Amino acid sequence: MSNIAKKRREITRELIFDTARELFSKKGYHNTQVMDIVKAAGVSAGTFYNYFNDKRDLFEQITINSVENLRLHLKLIREPVDIWDYHDRRKTLLEMYTALFDFVDSHPQQLMMILRGSFGVDKEFDYNSWNYFCNLAHDLAEDTTRWIDQGIIDGVDPFLFGHAAVGMALQVLHSYLMEKDASRKECIKTLIVCNMAMFEAYLTDKGK
Repeated sequence: MSNIAKKRREITRELIFDTARELFSKKGYHNTQVMDIVKAAGVSAGTFYNYFNDKRDLFEQITINSVENLRLHLKLIREPVDIWDYHDRRKTLLEMYTALFDFVDSHPQQLMMILRGSFGVDKEFDYNSWNYFCNLAHDLAEDTTRWIDQGIIDGVDPFLFGHAAVGMALQVLHSYLMEKDASRKECIKTLIVCNMAMFEAYLTDKGK
């Protein structure tokens, strides 16, 4: 295949991706059909099936693959944090939430698809979607467990702590996209304050 042909395939695939993102985010998975996607994208059904097995395959590629990359990026940001240092904790949270909002601002449909359209596809996909959120919480739980072992904090269930932090961030992001009452800067500032308060509530005397 020539370079020109490869480029054309990439452009067509991205066109289908972008069109499907918008339709899935607006109408949800079940109310979006393959014919809706191909009509909006201006391609044939045959072209669609040259790239994707079916609607589920397309939906899974859009959601799971891209957000998993985001999760790994956020994990890398947290790895060098000096958890003993108050200012370094705030700095890391700022970097993490900045990266998160950069992703959401660049791909606003992605989060809406996950929150609105991912569940109810089928049992396997529902599990994979929930597993993604669990992985985010488990990443934070690993951090929390390490801080407990180091004697910095105590008296908190690491996994519940992780789920609480993830749930809080998702709700703020949902509000940011839907209500648009608060600016990006205000959202990030509030999330940092809440995270710091959650963490400091469990500080040991040694951690202080």
